[in-house]
Order: sequence, then C-alpha cells, then structure tokens
Amino acid sequence: MDFCAFLRGGVSKVRYVKAFNNNVALVKDLSGLEWVVMGTGVGFQKKKGDLIEETSIRRKFAAEDSAAKKPLVQVLDHMDPDVLDVAVEVVKNAEVSLGTTFENNIYLTIADHLNFAIIRANEQIEYVETNRWEVKNLYPKEYLAAQEAIRLVFDRLDVLLPKSEETFLTYHFVNGQQTKKTRIEETLKMTEVINRIIEIIQYHFQVKLDEESLSYTRFITHLRHFFIRQFKQNHIEDQEVDLTIVEVVKSKYPRSYQAVEKIAHLLERKYGWALSPNERLYLALHIWRLTSQLETK
Repeated sequence: MDFCAFLRGGVSKVRYVKAFNNNVALVKDLSGLEWVVMGTGVGFQKKKGDLIEETSIRRKFAAEDSAAKKPLVQVLDHMDPDVLDVAVEVVKNAEVSLGTTFENNIYLTIADHLNFAIIRANEQIEYVETNRWEVKNLYPKEYLAAQEAIRLVFDRLDVLLPKSEETFLTYHFVNGQQTKKTRIEETLKMTEVINRIIEIIQYHFQVKLDEESLSYTRFITHLRHFFIRQFKQNHIEDQEVDLTIVEVVKSKYPRSYQAVEKIAHLLERKYGWALSPNERLYLALHIWRLTSQLETK
C-alpha cells in the first residue's frame, strides 16, 4: 500500500510514531510502512499510536529509501529541529521568488545541506569553490534566492554562512527545478558548457556580452532548456524545419550562424551532443539578438 492509498482510505490508517519537531513527524500505515510527514502541527503534543489528521499532512517521504546514503530517520534524529524549520522556510521562499514548485525531496536535501553548512560555519571550515562568477551570471534568480536563504539562516539561527554557500545553494535551487533524475553533477556540467558557449560567442564577435540585458537572460534560459532536453534525450523534431527559413537566417545573419557552427563543433567533439537543424536555427536567432546591439556600438 502506498502513501496516497492509505490517505484515500481515511485518517484511521495513519498513526503517529514520534515527532522530529512540531511540524515534522514519523507515522506508520496499516501495512507497517513508516513515512516522514510534514504539516502544521503534525508532531505537536501527540502520543505514540495517535491518529494523524489527513488534512494536516502537506508532504511525505518514505522513511526507508534504498537510494539514500543514510536512512531518513537517522538524518532527522541528528538534526536540530530549528534547522529543519528554517529549511522549510528557505524552500518556500525560493518557490515564491522563482515562481516554481519543487519536488518534495528538496526540503530534506536543503535541510541536510544547511545542517552540515551550519556545523562547518561554527567550526570555521569553508569549502573552496571557484565558480561563483559563472553561477551568479548564469543563474541570477537562483543566486538571489540563495543569498536570501543565507540571510534567513542568519536571522533565524544567528549563524553567518560563508560566501561559498551562495554557490552551493544556487546549485540546489537550479537542480530542484529540473527532473527527479537530474543530479547536481548534471547542473555542474550545464554550468560548464554554458560558460564555454558564452566564451565562444564573445571571442567570435570580439564583444563583452551585456549580462543585465533581457536578450542575455532569454539566451541563458534557452540554453538551460536545451541542456535539459539533452539530459532527457528529448530533442526538437527536425521535420518541422522550413529549410527556406534556415537559408534566410544563414544569409542574413552569417556571423551568428558561424558562431552556431563553432558551438555545434564543441558540443559534438567534447560531449557527443548533436545540434539538430531546429536547434541551430533557434540558437542563431538568439545569438543575433544577443549581439546585434553590441556590434553597432
């Protein structure tokens, strides 16, 4: 029996085991499976065996996850309840600022990350990271959300996290907006490739791109969607390409299309990715918009 099934069957099938804080508790269904549930007051003044109201449960997690490095209950047992509360607030704030809804697992991912980040901060240990500039410019909204998270940790817990956490939390927020199978490693790879593409364009046109422009933001968004399609192996169909339009773009914007060919060569040689005619067309148009005003200056 899965979690949704026992909720549909009524609240009598959900019984309290123990609380991690007032809003996070361990429960057990009739089949004996344990779940960590989140919701206002689910762990407040409960006794073992008490019923948990279905309406109070907002999120759920399997207590034993074979893919996890450590059992979830073990992680939560060693976590300060206040850190867990702050992590929930961090995620909710990020959802609002990014206009998205994360999968459930990001709550505990962020909680676990913050827990160890706070321990490291208290021991004055900072991890070295070298991609802050790239991350700030490639993922500006997520970077701002990460900065807000660090301010929230300071306000709620009186712990100032190091600057490196801006990068690490940004990666979590970027990763959290993608598919369940997307890993942090893929986000790091996407950052690397986007940075290489920006370098190719700037060298090809001998310009410095305006990172504050709307065209730049749209271009980065296009690249991010392209890489998500690559990771999912979900490419734009070539059959809808109008070859006449392709030839017009090649003729009218030759430098942009030449830049696309250089990018296509990089992606094929280094990553084994092939750009379809559609993707080349859209990329050329984005590059033209991105560079047209700079070339006239």
